This record gives sequence, structure tokens and C-alpha cells, in this order.
Amino acid sequence: MRLEVDWHDNGALIWTWPLALIVGAAGVALLGVAVFLRDGTVSIFGGILLFVAGSGRMCSALELRYAEVALAQPSGVVHHSGIRRRSLRRSSGVPWVTVALGVLVVAAVALSGDGPTTVDAETIVARGVFFGGGVGLILFGVMVGPVAGFVVTPQHLHIDTALHRVSVPRRLIGEFEHGDSDVRLRLRDGDHVDIRVDSPILEYTSRGYWMNARCRVRTVEKLVRMLQEVPPAECPDEGVIRRWRPVVMGGAGVVALASLGVGWVLLVA
Repeated sequence: MRLEVDWHDNGALIWTWPLALIVGAAGVALLGVAVFLRDGTVSIFGGILLFVAGSGRMCSALELRYAEVALAQPSGVVHHSGIRRRSLRRSSGVPWVTVALGVLVVAAVALSGDGPTTVDAETIVARGVFFGGGVGLILFGVMVGPVAGFVVTPQHLHIDTALHRVSVPRRLIGEFEHGDSDVRLRLRDGDHVDIRVDSPILEYTSRGYWMNARCRVRTVEKLVRMLQEVPPAECPDEGVIRRWRPVVMGGAGVVALASLGVGWVLLVA
């Protein structure tokens, strides 16, 4: 078994099978030592090595498989299904993990203690901070995950983020291209639009090493399928339009205020 060290185009380490097996074996060895010594700290390090080796190998395998796969392209052929609107949520499980963590924090605060009469003010404040943090995690996960997505109508391809909607007239849609961590849509007027296909959460915690080639390929396949299922129609817009999403922003504000009210009743009233 020959060990070779190589790197992806974005600088991330390529986890080959030999490398993953060596690191995984070290993790198993540490877990064995932890069991023998009954040392929880050693078992944590062993578990981390196993997780890093397994997830690293999986990510590298997916990136090597999909990075060179050509993206699907609009063919102009429309299936006359009569569908007037199709939508797709942005693909990422990370925001749902964030939401789940927030729910666990809120539940832990709600189930802790016996009411404000049995605790001091400092404890109430601490519980309030944790409650607010849990609600923040839930809102953040929802905003950067399921709130974002894509909508195809006869006139537009709408690209929704947490706060903005980018509306591309159907007649301007050209070709999809691979980007570093997103998809670039070339427009027929010479301009382009960069499309985020997954959550940006890991982008800011992975120092640019985040890889999502599989997500790019599969998202574009779904977008092309939606464009084929919804017949195009004339659009009066001459170019790409970018708008705020006031309904989403207002809804997030209402939920945040309602959560503060619930927290007040739960922790103080």
C-alpha cells in the first residue's frame, strides 16, 4: 500500500484510501487504548480521527467523481405538461443540523429549572441568553437553508437567497458552468449570475476548502428539468432584476419577536 499525498484544486487534502485507512486505524487503536485505560479523553481523540478519515474520504471521492462531470444544459425543448410553476429548495443538510442544535438548546432551557421563584436573577439571565442563542440558531439555519431556493415560472428563473431574489428572464438563460463553490449562469446578453447551490455556513469555517461538485451537478440537473417542464412565455423585463425579500425579512422579525415573548413568559413571568 503506497501512501501518496495530493491536493484538490482548492487546496484541500485528497483523502486516498491508503491515507484514510492509516488515519482510521490510528483512531481505532486510540479507541482500543481508551477502553483498556478507561480514559474518556483518549476515546474522544480516537473518535475524531475516525470521523475525519471517514468524512474526508467520502468528500474526496465525491469531488473526484463529479468535478469533471459536465453540467446539464437547457435544450430549449419543453414538455407540454401545463405546469406553470416549479420550485426547488437549496440543497444542504448543514442548516438542518443548525436548526436541530437550536431546538435542543431551546428544549434544554425550557425543561431546566422549576420557575423563576426557585432561582436567582443571574441564573434567569443565563437561561435567557441560552434561550436566545437557541432561537438564533433556528432562525439562522432556516434563513440560509430552506428559505433559499429556486423558482421557475413562464417568465423567470428566480434565484432566492435569505434576503434577496434575483430574477432572470427565461430568454436570457444561456449555459451553466462550474465555479469554485457555486454555479455560474452565462446569460445571452454577455452578463452572468453566480448561483449558490448549498448553504454558505461551511464556506466560512473551512478556509475555502469546502467542496460541493456533486451538489452543483445535481442542482443544475433539477433546474434544467424544471425549465423543461414549465413552458416559457414573453417577459417584459430587459435584464436581470435583484430585489429584497421583505416578506421573508418581516416574517423572520415577527418570529424573533414572538420568541422573545415566549422566552419572557418561560423564564421571568
